[in-house]
Amino acid sequence: MPALLAENLAKTYRLPGAAPIRVLDGVSLSVEPGEHVAILGKSGSGKSTLLNLLGGLDRPDRGCGARIEVAGCDLLRAGERARARLRASKIGFVFQSFHLLPELTIVENVRLPALALGAAARRGATERARELLRAAGLGDRLGHRPAELSGGEQQRVAVARALMNGPEVLLADEPTGNLDASTGMQILDLVFDLAGSFSSAPPALAMVTHTDAIAARCDRTLRLEAGRLV
Repeated sequence: MPALLAENLAKTYRLPGAAPIRVLDGVSLSVEPGEHVAILGKSGSGKSTLLNLLGGLDRPDRGCGARIEVAGCDLLRAGERARARLRASKIGFVFQSFHLLPELTIVENVRLPALALGAAARRGATERARELLRAAGLGDRLGHRPAELSGGEQQRVAVARALMNGPEVLLADEPTGNLDASTGMQILDLVFDLAGSFSSAPPALAMVTHTDAIAARCDRTLRLEAGRLV
C-alpha cells in the first residue's frame, strides 16, 4: 500500500475582477514507503500548492473527485480535528523558510509536534528532540534560539522538527532554496540520514524543487507542467 496516494487533484484560484487561475488540473501520484520522489517544476508552476494539498494544509477544488490518502487514512473525508491529528502523527513538513518560532529554543521548536498528540507523546519528547538535534550536528547549540543560528543550522532544526513524531510521510518544499549549493546538499544528506534513523520505518518523501541536481538525488522524478504531472 502506498504511504501517500493522491488522485485527481485540482486547484483553482479566484481573485475579484480577474479570470480564474487553474494551478493544478487532475494531478495524481503515489509514493511508496521509504521512496524518495522529487516533484520538479519552474517557479510558479504550482509545486507548493500541490504539497499543501498533500499535507492537508489546503483543500482541492470541490467536485473534482479528488482523493488523498496518507498511510491508508482518508485525508479529505476526515473532520478538522481528525485531519489535524493525522497531520501531526503521520506527516512531517520541511519548509523553505524554516518557520521556526523565534522566542523558543531549538529544543522547544523541535519538541512542538509532540504537543499535538497528547500526554503520552509528551513523555520523553524533550530527550527525543535533543537526540534529533545531536544527530543533526547541533548538540552544542541546544539552548540557542533560531536567531543565533545560521540559515543552514536553522534548516537542520526544521528537519529535526519534521521527524519528531516519526512520520510515515515527509513533505519538503524547496528545503534547500534559501541555502547555498554546498549547504543545500548537506541538508539533503541530513534529510535522508535522519529519516532512516529516527523512524520505525523510513518515511516516504515527496520533495518539490526547481533544481535538476536536487531531483537527481531522489529515486524518481515527476515534472509539473501546465498543472499536470508528467
